[in-house]
Amino acid sequence: MSNDSSPNVSIIAISNGTPPGKTNPVNALGAHVRQYLQKSLNDSLSDPKVTAIVLVGRPDGKGIFSAGADIKEFSGSDDESPTGGVTTSDPDGIPTLNDLAHLIEKSPKPIIAALTGATLGGGMELALAAQYRVADNTMKYGLPEVKIGLIPGAGGTQRLPRLCGVRHALDVIVRGKINGTASEGLKFGFLDGVASEEEGILEVAVRWANWASTLSPEKMDSRRLCFKAVPNDEEGMDNSDLCDLVLQSVPPKDMGGESAHATIEAIRASFELPSFQQGMEAEKNIFNDLLYHSLAGRAYRHIFFAERSSSSGRQFSTMKSAPTIVGSRLKKGKGAIGVIGAGTMGRGIAISFLRAGFGPVTLVDVNPKGLDAGIKYIQATIHGEVKKGRTPGYKAKGILNNIKSSSDISYLADCDLVVEAVFENLEVKKEIFTKLNNLVVKKDALLLSNTSTLDVDAIASSLAPERRQYCAGMHFFSPAHIMKLVEVVRGKATSGATLEIICAVTKRIKKVPVVVGNCDGFVGNRMMYPYTSESALLLADYGGKGGLTISDVDNALGRKGHGMAIGPFLVSDVAGNDIG
Repeated sequence: MSNDSSPNVSIIAISNGTPPGKTNPVNALGAHVRQYLQKSLNDSLSDPKVTAIVLVGRPDGKGIFSAGADIKEFSGSDDESPTGGVTTSDPDGIPTLNDLAHLIEKSPKPIIAALTGATLGGGMELALAAQYRVADNTMKYGLPEVKIGLIPGAGGTQRLPRLCGVRHALDVIVRGKINGTASEGLKFGFLDGVASEEEGILEVAVRWANWASTLSPEKMDSRRLCFKAVPNDEEGMDNSDLCDLVLQSVPPKDMGGESAHATIEAIRASFELPSFQQGMEAEKNIFNDLLYHSLAGRAYRHIFFAERSSSSGRQFSTMKSAPTIVGSRLKKGKGAIGVIGAGTMGRGIAISFLRAGFGPVTLVDVNPKGLDAGIKYIQATIHGEVKKGRTPGYKAKGILNNIKSSSDISYLADCDLVVEAVFENLEVKKEIFTKLNNLVVKKDALLLSNTSTLDVDAIASSLAPERRQYCAGMHFFSPAHIMKLVEVVRGKATSGATLEIICAVTKRIKKVPVVVGNCDGFVGNRMMYPYTSESALLLADYGGKGGLTISDVDNALGRKGHGMAIGPFLVSDVAGNDIG
């Protein structure tokens, strides 16, 4: 696509490579997109009228540049090969990301990457191969492959150290950073320019393209990272020592740190091996070894897809139910929230909603002393986050202004969503839901229980029949403001729209929703029952004079024994032994 104001500049939009009838909201670099980019680049390179190329996410210069490779292409099994996604050539001639990066880097015509929105993984690696990079302030860059058990495989571990130095490369790659800003990009040398309010990203990119088209071949070669050496550290530390220092902070290989160790090994190759080509070969070998042989990597990728599937809402598409006004508001992160119970669970749930910007959040407890303790805990937690630099002071002030409290349940009358979080007693919960049925004004308000074991249908039976479709379980794990998992418990009357809303809200509060059936203990606690029960029986039979201690049991099931992160008794200590 040519530009009207500069017909000599070819503009190639990644989104145009999406097959007809398909959606690709993150501009994932799947096979079809890669074929399109290869053809478009070659067409522009062979066109004598074209003097420069701009690579952009969308034709209008808005939205996402690219969130990276299509992870579905990573099979990672011994008897299957990837479909040419990153490093391994496809027998059908589909280009790899490495093929595209080399094509961009070796281009005799300058290529300017115009970066907007998410510029991650393979998307950032293509940008690194370009001769120049410009961005607007929506751009967020990073190489998060370590989080799915891999390393960047299209030159990221070799080009980023050459461009920005080993220190920044370690920070971005080993941490799996995804939020590098335009100002950071300028500071560390990843970007050459940033668009202003007066000049859009496409205008900036075309201006750079016209200027770069006048450069000499020698100047163009100086922009190709394959010809550059890794620079010395600006703070005077040896690059190898930098790697050793970061290595001390990553988990051991057998405790989830295999891919982090591999990233450091690949970054070392960028300055220890004598040539760029040898560094690329090392990166390829490390990437493929992880892809084919790492069990931890396969587990990380399984978790990635499982979490995405659990919160996609697609599983409710066949459950017909009309959208509601309350639901639309909650999906946008707005709405009044009620939490019943100011104990360990209730106060953690309230913090979760407050952090996400919902409000007002009203905490209710019939015990005034317990209510006061709950509010003080919430205030202390938020103030503590300010001291640690996790929450800005102005945001903390808004959060604390949004918290309300009362010993009177009628204060929840105007809520859009209520979570009951009292102790595990079915009759008490049914009594609370009977009251909610009579006092909550909005007939489509969500009435949810944080029960960990009880029958959601029995709780919902306290509601009028027309309200039961808006009732479900929303089971947080303790501490609720820290743990990510939320079990969304589907009752027999729960509507698809209600499940979809709860999942959307759960994502809003930065947790992972998993829809489960209604049975004793649901999924999480049902899995824990056998080994926690046996642990208690072991202690009863062999503790005391028998010499067996709580630590002995925890250690036997812990990292050095069976392999769990922590033992069952320590789980209870962390969660709170007051949790039913």
